[in-house]
Amino acid sequence: MVHTIDQQVAEIRGLLETKLRVRGPSLAVQVRKAGRAVPRAVRRDLAYMVQSADLVKNPKLARMVDPSHAQRAHRNAVTYLNTINPRERRITAAVNVAASIALVLLVTGAVLLYVLVQRGFV
Repeated sequence: MVHTIDQQVAEIRGLLETKLRVRGPSLAVQVRKAGRAVPRAVRRDLAYMVQSADLVKNPKLARMVDPSHAQRAHRNAVTYLNTINPRERRITAAVNVAASIALVLLVTGAVLLYVLVQRGFV
């Protein structure tokens, strides 16, 4: 079971690094850095994997880890992380920034036009 949990944690760490570009020395740090980039249910599963990885290091505490729950948490996390397309995330972020800039320019232009009309210049 120790190798299984360690292998699962290694797989999740690799996916977090490649899909979300979240780096860190441990899974706990990566999960904290990922923050709200992952849904609440997946964060809960990742937290369980972090806790399981810590418990498995001690042979007596390793019995506290439920293998079926760990397997389910791993499956849910991997399923979500595999659906993420890094290229699509970058494109969406760029479009959101462009839309924000366009909205600010539009509002600024409208306010400027309003002021000019009120003062009688237009």
